Amino acid sequence: MLKVLSMDAVIVLGTAGSGKTTFTQRYSSWLRENFVPVRSCEVNLDPGVIDLPYTPVYDIRDLVFVSELMRREGLGPNGALVRATEIVLENIDDVVSRICDLPCDYLVIDTPGQMEIFAFRPLGRILCDSLSSCMNLAAVFLGDYEPGRELEDVISSALLAKILELRLGTIVIPLLNKSDLWEGESIDKVWEGILKGELGGITGKGVLSEVLLEISRAVSSFRSPIRVTPISSREGIGFQEVFDILNEVWCSCGDMT
Repeated sequence: MLKVLSMDAVIVLGTAGSGKTTFTQRYSSWLRENFVPVRSCEVNLDPGVIDLPYTPVYDIRDLVFVSELMRREGLGPNGALVRATEIVLENIDDVVSRICDLPCDYLVIDTPGQMEIFAFRPLGRILCDSLSSCMNLAAVFLGDYEPGRELEDVISSALLAKILELRLGTIVIPLLNKSDLWEGESIDKVWEGILKGELGGITGKGVLSEVLLEISRAVSSFRSPIRVTPISSREGIGFQEVFDILNEVWCSCGDMT
């Protein structure tokens, strides 16, 4: 029998400073304002964050808090973050149970500022696998682009969205944040070409660029084609498009190209 999942959830990924926490707060608020009476709730999975602009309905810091861990076990910041992920894994069944039992229709799940702690250690995949049993789960990756960055930076960031999908085992929607800073550039089209392996006239300035472009061509075959959406977490730009794409993912009825 097909199991009907009553909760939708989006995991927010991105490198440090890409705007994950701002997106979590602003997107969840946008959902509450535009889809009454949908119960949209924020979840914090960053054990190291000090201040949050939202009140999480579930907060991993109630289980483990990096600053307290540093004092208690005499660890530095990086060691404490790694140890925190180990503690979360030791309690993963309880963590998943608490999140699955939240009285919400829609979860926006904030992740650690140091993305590798979540995405490139066992915690991320195990958590995604477990949450998928009780909710419709997808992720967004916030690419952080500012004018003047080198092509190598753009390609590397775009490839991260692909790598995360393979690593976590869940669909990852690429979003380009801070679109209000682009000054007329169409960097989303560059990203879209990189993600699809349709590079057109994109050329690099050296061996590194050429290698990255070749990797993009190869990796694109392992990912379903998907459009790249420019957003601004700060200004609330692009949220309707994000909502529509996620719905297409969960209903498996849309054309994502």
